[in-house]
Amino acid sequence: MTQTAAQLDGRVVAGHGRRFVVETVTGERLICLTAGRSVQAVCGDRVRVEPGLDDALIREVLPRTSLFSKADDRGRSVPAAANLDQVLVTLAVEPRPEAFLTDKYLAAIGAMGLAASILLNKIDLPECGAVEADAYLGYFESLGYKVFRVSTRSGPGLDALRAGLAGKSSMLVGQSGVGKSSLLNALVPEARSRITELSAATGEGKHTTTSTTLHPLPGGGALLDSPGIRDLSLAHCPPEALKSLFREFTGRATHCRFADCMHLTEPGCAVRMAVEQNEIPASRYSSYKKLVITMRQAKERKYD
Repeated sequence: MTQTAAQLDGRVVAGHGRRFVVETVTGERLICLTAGRSVQAVCGDRVRVEPGLDDALIREVLPRTSLFSKADDRGRSVPAAANLDQVLVTLAVEPRPEAFLTDKYLAAIGAMGLAASILLNKIDLPECGAVEADAYLGYFESLGYKVFRVSTRSGPGLDALRAGLAGKSSMLVGQSGVGKSSLLNALVPEARSRITELSAATGEGKHTTTSTTLHPLPGGGALLDSPGIRDLSLAHCPPEALKSLFREFTGRATHCRFADCMHLTEPGCAVRMAVEQNEIPASRYSSYKKLVITMRQAKERKYD
């Protein structure tokens, strides 16, 4: 679509329903509606808007570099943010990391074509728990995942985290209680007042909604906050593609007897042999099998 003289380019920084806050290249904020159901915008989108006497209209969503989706109550993919560079799976010493949820997050983020890192919060908690969590994350580091270890209470690790976020568009995901809100406040001190301001602009008053909000970072880049994300969906990913999302399977799969080995019941499977020899944690392999079964069942329901 060709840009007209009256249209402005901007970025969606908050939204609820069909109402969005768009920040233009000059820093002006416009309250916008979408120009029809064919225009589907999410936080982080680069958009083309047409100012009006009341609400402006989002006329076009510009090409995205990435699209991040969450899972709804039925496991379906729902777009939540656009143009992210990385997603940080946020864990904590307490509550203890859930192996299956962590593995699912990493696989889903990889399936979206996004870089995944791991963030361990609350490292100031009792030493025994911190040591256990640190050992658990050591395996992911051996697979090439970047791991950040921080405490929002006492401060260790925050400078390294800020450096890892600088200049990038990032999002934190994780189970309840891991301290995502504390991390947001530590990284963006004005986050709370910004959320209140943007919520009021979209007609949500003082409520902090479950919609996504974009926060510019002091060191450049942005941190997108989406409190409503509890789970990620692999509905868009065929079961056969899942094995490539478990990094430790890739090299070993070349030694499987069958080129199309799914690493489940096939004879001569090098991945299962690695599990038996404790080279691959049993919990990782268990997560893989559970995800394959779940994805196959979802595929069958789709075509029933």
